[in-house]
Amino acid sequence: MVYLNCTIFREVSGHGDMEMKVKLSKRMDMEMEGETSVKCYASNPPYQQSLAYCIKSYCDTESVPYEKQNDCFQNLNSAGSTGPSLEQSLPVTAPTKELAMDAEWLNTTMLVNANYWRSDRGTIDVFAEVEKDHVSWSIAIFVVSIAIPMLTGAYMFITSQLPLSRRHNGSVTSAFHSYLALPALKSKRHSEPLAWKIGYLPSRAMTLWIILYLIVNILASSVGFRSVQPNTWYATRNPEIAAYVGNRAGVLSFANMALATLFAARNNPLLYLSGWDQTTQLTFHRWAARVAILQAIIHSVVYTADYVAYKGENTFSTEAAKPYFWWGIIATTAMGLMIGFSALPLRAYAYEFFLISHIILVIITLLGCWYHIAEEFSKKWGYEVWLYIAFAFWSYDRLVRIIKTVYYSLSKRPVARLEAVVGTNAVMMTILLRKPLRAGPGKHTYVHFPSSAKFWESHPFTICDWDEKALENTAKVAEAPHPDLERSDFKSSSNSHDIVGGKDDTGVAGKGFQARPPESSDVHYVRCLFRAHKGMTSLIQAKLLPDQALTLPIAIEGTYGGHHSSHFALHMADTVLCIAGGVGITFVSGFARQFARDSLNGKTHKKLMPRCNKFVLAWSVREENLLTHCKRYLLPHLQDIDDSSMQYLFWLTGNSEAMEKIKEKEPIVSKDDEKLVQQFHGRMDVNEVVGGIMETQKRLVVLVCGPGSLSDDVRAAVTRYSRNGFVVDFIEENFSW
Repeated sequence: MVYLNCTIFREVSGHGDMEMKVKLSKRMDMEMEGETSVKCYASNPPYQQSLAYCIKSYCDTESVPYEKQNDCFQNLNSAGSTGPSLEQSLPVTAPTKELAMDAEWLNTTMLVNANYWRSDRGTIDVFAEVEKDHVSWSIAIFVVSIAIPMLTGAYMFITSQLPLSRRHNGSVTSAFHSYLALPALKSKRHSEPLAWKIGYLPSRAMTLWIILYLIVNILASSVGFRSVQPNTWYATRNPEIAAYVGNRAGVLSFANMALATLFAARNNPLLYLSGWDQTTQLTFHRWAARVAILQAIIHSVVYTADYVAYKGENTFSTEAAKPYFWWGIIATTAMGLMIGFSALPLRAYAYEFFLISHIILVIITLLGCWYHIAEEFSKKWGYEVWLYIAFAFWSYDRLVRIIKTVYYSLSKRPVARLEAVVGTNAVMMTILLRKPLRAGPGKHTYVHFPSSAKFWESHPFTICDWDEKALENTAKVAEAPHPDLERSDFKSSSNSHDIVGGKDDTGVAGKGFQARPPESSDVHYVRCLFRAHKGMTSLIQAKLLPDQALTLPIAIEGTYGGHHSSHFALHMADTVLCIAGGVGITFVSGFARQFARDSLNGKTHKKLMPRCNKFVLAWSVREENLLTHCKRYLLPHLQDIDDSSMQYLFWLTGNSEAMEKIKEKEPIVSKDDEKLVQQFHGRMDVNEVVGGIMETQKRLVVLVCGPGSLSDDVRAAVTRYSRNGFVVDFIEENFSW
């Protein structure tokens, strides 16, 4: 930097600062700091003429258009404001004297130092190349991360279409399926959390994807850096490389932040292509977020060390006082807090606190990153593009949620009819609709309760039953009474059980349940079964009476999950085995209902499982009342099906007077059918159940939903039989935090 005759100097002393204007000379007997303003540059003829001649002479040799030359001059001379043009500022006589490399002052029009120009050009060229590498690596990470779920979907489709001979023991496909795609990472633990609930272990397949993702990020963060010396920006190689590493980490953090936002979305388009469920998608979301936070920390640490070690503490203090620096600190701190507040023990103990704090911290992070870039670079380098992408993903998901909620809630006018399953903490929710919902096996819906104190919250419920046929006469749904709020609690509705029409007087599961609404009904429905936990569900369950239903106004977001890509294996299955534990019956019962309906319609009309000729549902449940209720109102009645293609196996694991009379493992003969329905007392032997249905030269698909330990046992059994040469696929639905 050279000084001009309009440069302002500030004396730095222990007695305060003193400003003085110095022309042509500089006091050398005191420590001075010079500051040249934009106005000074724009009004100084030697600077203007020297700059104009430099731009003109060098740019002409590289055939740069005059318009670009003039724009460059305007930006450098007067920071883009109105000023003399390049042509107006050119000296009348070309300068002949070159500015010395160590010159401090520019008092007359001079040639730029040739060595300095070459160093500066080399500095800028290398910086531009490294910046391009930042972009290239960010795009590579994005492409790999999107390709991972798409490759998963392609694998699921291809393996489902392969002939049996290509799936038997000894084939490459069988080995990959048995040793990589199916097993848990270590032993059999996957869906059950680790000790002290520190987290979950991913499956081997997911671990492979995560490792690939991490490798790409490590390479992106550590290779491709170049140095040029002498350098007009950095005195030595170390601060130069440190700046490049810090920039790279920051850009990659933005890219991974956008990915984390995408994979947190309910409406991620990749869900339709990958066959991933929401739990798998959230697993990838967490890893992307961890990497983004780690890179943000690296960015902060590297730049702080660069300032302190290579530029001096005074420079660091000056930078730390600037707004961009503080916004960076705010964003990094918010990201760090997200890691702490997202720990599994806290998520499980106080999920509502986690959710609210997570949303607030995400907003703070995105705003902090935005102002960090805007204050420092003013959109000069395009760093904000990844933030635009993150904003777009987040806004798209939220906007789609709002649109779906408004559309489905206004067009279908849903109300929820809730009834307690006596003797349990389970609740049956029947959602009554003006028009049918696009429901199906494996789908779930998010429900808002507008009359609650937390009307903004949405709660996921698995759809376990629905009316498939749209009725021609869609009359108006009976207006359900909207209970008032009293101290944020719900009041019960005394006449709400009249909505569906018809009552059940058994008393086992509460009055008002009806297995099949009549064909003449003018109301469509979907049913969900859930256990009361904390928050909203416990509040609802506490207000329910054994002989009375509770009707609430609700809003719904339509249906999620159950995508075609997640059911590829079912299209080619000869046998389907559904294993459920507890309220996991809500997931598998939908497949049982679909199979029963397709069987009644004939084999030529089968939609989901066209080749399946044997369907077995095995359910382990603690409460006898819940089993009785689901057999009566939720599961298909086997006597309605002409053939013997469906079979039920039930295990009662709790205590009841009836069960005390039963010997362990002794089957209870059902009144429905001695062969097709069996009940046992005790714990289900998963390996025995899977092995009992396994057949050679047959494709078996095992679906499981239940506690983590049950899912892990089923996965281990499926893996074992797959390694023994059986063709078996595995579909898991997790209710994990």
